[in-house]
Amino acid sequence: MNKTPSLIAAALLAITAGAALAQSATAPEADAPPPHKPLDVNKDGVVDRSEAAAHPRLAARFDTLDKNKDGKLDRSEMPRPPRGWHGRRGGDGHPFARLDTDKDGRISQAEAASDPKFAERFAQMDANKDGYVDRADREQMAKQRRDEWFESADGNHDGNLSKAEFDAAHARREGGDGAHRGWGHGPDTAK
Repeated sequence: MNKTPSLIAAALLAITAGAALAQSATAPEADAPPPHKPLDVNKDGVVDRSEAAAHPRLAARFDTLDKNKDGKLDRSEMPRPPRGWHGRRGGDGHPFARLDTDKDGRISQAEAASDPKFAERFAQMDANKDGYVDRADREQMAKQRRDEWFESADGNHDGNLSKAEFDAAHARREGGDGAHRGWGHGPDTAK
């Protein structure tokens, strides 16, 4: 019995799972600067007012955060993300968790209105058409993208991917043919 199609399918699943895990990696907190712009420039273990000045959002909150009023923010005074928050991506991996103002784990059309780009794509992202964008929609869209990718990769439409078909699909993805775009990341992503 030929196990190659099963192994290829398993490899494909591992690739998309890896991309999903990479996508849900922790991002910087909204109040923290991007990783390429360190807070503690002089590496003395604290952030003083002049270092905070380079980060407007932190500078605006400096006096509130400086609990001991020593003019420096030590590790215990630095802003921390709320429990369960994983940076801009949110606890469940959703890139727009900040839009979930009622914290019910889903984005309503009214909540989406505060982000014009998200609001514009709301109908497309509400895959199950229940009036909310949530984990079920993301899972349904991911499955749909995987199925579409598989169908496009299966050149002879026999329901199996040969190594040659898989390699060709991978080369197209790596070659920048535009197939690597959209809401998520991975070989099956399209806008």
